[in-house]
Amino acid sequence: GIRSWVGWAGANIAEANKQRVREAMDDQGLSPVFLTQEEERHYYAGMCNSVLWPLLHYFPSKVDLGEQSWAHYVKVNHKFADAIAEVAEHNDQVWIHDFHLMLLPAMLRSRRPDLHIGFFLHVPFPSSELWRLLPQREALLRGLLGADHIGFHTADYLRHFRSSCLRVLGIEPEADHITQGARRIGLGAHPIGTDVERFQKALNSPAAFGKSAEFIERWKERKIVLGVERLDYTKGIPAKLKAFERFLERDPKRASEVAMLQLLVPSREEHEGYRALLREIEKEISRINGRFGKPGLTPLEYMHTNLEDPELVALYRHANVMMVAPVRDGMNLVAQEFVLCQGHAPHTPDHARGMLILSEFAGAAMVLPHAMLVNPWDIDALSDAIEGALRMPQTERQLRIADMTERVIELDSRAWARGFLEKLDRAAQHNSRTQPAPIDAQAMANLRTRFRSAKHRRLFLDYDGTLCEIAARPELASPTAEILDLLKQLTDLPNTEVHLVSGRHQTTMANWFGELPVLIGAEHGYYRRDKSGKWTSQSNVDLSWMPRVRELLTETVEEVPGSFLETKSCAMAWHYRLADPAYGKWRARELVPMLQESLNSENAEPLLGHAVVEVRAKGADKGCYVAEHIEDLDADDFVLCAGDDRTDLDMYRRLPPGALVCHVGSLIPTAQFVVDTPAALRDLLTNLLSDNSLDLPADETMQHL
Repeated sequence: GIRSWVGWAGANIAEANKQRVREAMDDQGLSPVFLTQEEERHYYAGMCNSVLWPLLHYFPSKVDLGEQSWAHYVKVNHKFADAIAEVAEHNDQVWIHDFHLMLLPAMLRSRRPDLHIGFFLHVPFPSSELWRLLPQREALLRGLLGADHIGFHTADYLRHFRSSCLRVLGIEPEADHITQGARRIGLGAHPIGTDVERFQKALNSPAAFGKSAEFIERWKERKIVLGVERLDYTKGIPAKLKAFERFLERDPKRASEVAMLQLLVPSREEHEGYRALLREIEKEISRINGRFGKPGLTPLEYMHTNLEDPELVALYRHANVMMVAPVRDGMNLVAQEFVLCQGHAPHTPDHARGMLILSEFAGAAMVLPHAMLVNPWDIDALSDAIEGALRMPQTERQLRIADMTERVIELDSRAWARGFLEKLDRAAQHNSRTQPAPIDAQAMANLRTRFRSAKHRRLFLDYDGTLCEIAARPELASPTAEILDLLKQLTDLPNTEVHLVSGRHQTTMANWFGELPVLIGAEHGYYRRDKSGKWTSQSNVDLSWMPRVRELLTETVEEVPGSFLETKSCAMAWHYRLADPAYGKWRARELVPMLQESLNSENAEPLLGHAVVEVRAKGADKGCYVAEHIEDLDADDFVLCAGDDRTDLDMYRRLPPGALVCHVGSLIPTAQFVVDTPAALRDLLTNLLSDNSLDLPADETMQHL
């Protein structure tokens, strides 16, 4: 069961009253988060309602990014992280809801890595083209990726999220998960349902039957087209009114046969934009009634209020047509509520089943395909749908409602919650099993002791993605002053060899690191620089395949804008980091098997790396380089190897027993340590240097001095 709800207290609470509020809420299992008036204005009204809400619902023209909105959004998400970290017990499940807290998963993960964190988005996730308009697009995605499992209403929203991760973060998601370092973030479509038990109870109440009798008497023989919406510009209410007007224009006598009832639930009325929308709607209703109404006859009736459940279910049960036509909606439970009430209404000759008209841009369209699906932007189509729904044969209406009722019961909100939490539990358990032990203070101390006490030390370090962050173009990843200083400190240690083993060109490695006393294996070790600075190359390497591969990769460059070819002495690399991410990824996966088939009888092999497909000569790999530089090792020498991709596995396989592997990125079985980023690896290497008073034998100490 739920042990605690953590949420905004709902009002600006004076400092003197906060403790009393905490105590009162604690008795109900509630943990309040207090917001100041300024935070409420800039975080809730600002970032949440004036930036994220319109953008997520495809209304970029309504986005109003205030100067303080983002800063307060970050601050409030931190407040929630602090509050949850305080009340959550070890290994608790934490379920975070909606766009108000998109930074919270990562913030909470950094504070409490033991927690099982889920996130569900209750609104649409827009296409990547729209998401990329948001200045904070990257920070919000990284915030979400702190979760163990992320849920959306529909497969479309999930697809848009995956595309945004690819295009904004450069992360290549799988269909149902994203891998971040050693963690796997589950992704799922979890369409929410209504509270079936609540509505069934209301349907069977005496109050509901009493209201039904009132409605029968009130509208007598007139048929009812019903609309029930919260006041919001995403709901498409003006278009619905125009569609009903068009319906009456085609035959004005319909005004005495069909009535439309529009129920507007009050929402955000402190916002001038919403007040203006309400005035527009009321003006339009008055105009239509003035045009088609007459004394004692109102074709378009209107209620601006909240209804209690018995009256609401009676309306759903009485309506002949339910018109749900938002221009964009995450799910829309009104559609499900109508179906449920129709499916459970007593069927008599006086009450034929009603019909649901549903916007194809509501999430509910994905789970209620037996509704009459319409484009809410097409007024004529909406009007045609009203006519079609009223004329639909009773047998067809019954079959459609029966099928949809069964689906709504399956989507019951309790079943939805259980399904999500089961997926979250599996995702979190997987991460718990595969997560490497953190390099805590004790582990780091043990590593430093082993490093200091070794007679000799050898470090084999990959460069791109390991020691240095991957850049958009190879030439942009030149070593920073921090990296050069770190390498200088390591090479200054006595009896310590630092090997840079990279796929990069010999000339590049010589230019970047020529002034340092490091040993270099360039182009996967094909070129080697020894301690004296002399370069040699491997002999007896077959390069006869290169002209044919160059021709194929050149054609690929021409086909994929933004990609380019890098030619090395014994390898060729097709880079697509600057190409369209989705097209580049697809083309790379197509290219690798094509190259494998073409090179089947050749002394070359293709490799798929981080936004690169490389073809290299067989026998010229990093493993061969490592093997040649560990032949004179003693059993107690310290060896550390670090890499980040497929080419570095060759190094790991050739290491001697007792050598340590630190992998950057995903968890691999052969790695004793896994870090998320090159910065984390640099921190680890810096930690090895934190005590330079190495415990050397006396003769070697004297020699060093």
